[in-house]
Amino acid sequence: MDVNIDTADHVMHGPSGETWLVAYVQGDRLAWCGWPEGEAALADCTLVKKATPEERNKLLLELADCTNDRRGRYARQRLNLTDCPRASRLNMDKAHAAIAKAEERP
Repeated sequence: MDVNIDTADHVMHGPSGETWLVAYVQGDRLAWCGWPEGEAALADCTLVKKATPEERNKLLLELADCTNDRRGRYARQRLNLTDCPRASRLNMDKAHAAIAKAEERP
């Protein structure tokens, strides 16, 4: 188990042998991108490719903008958005500001 797995990383899910794009990690659970929506035990996943901060932010914006499931709610919460950015240009501006602020941190 890699405790540093985060959104947009690629992992190998041991039990299925599949490689997944990570939507989010919360506690000991990992959600993948794709259909159907679902979660797996983080302990069953091995990091294959670490995302760059830019890749992570891009995926968070995409998830926040287009999904109304747990993955979208997680992305909106992480970006401090109140609703889907597509529905609110103000929130999209807030998302970009939040990302810029996060990229300034060491």
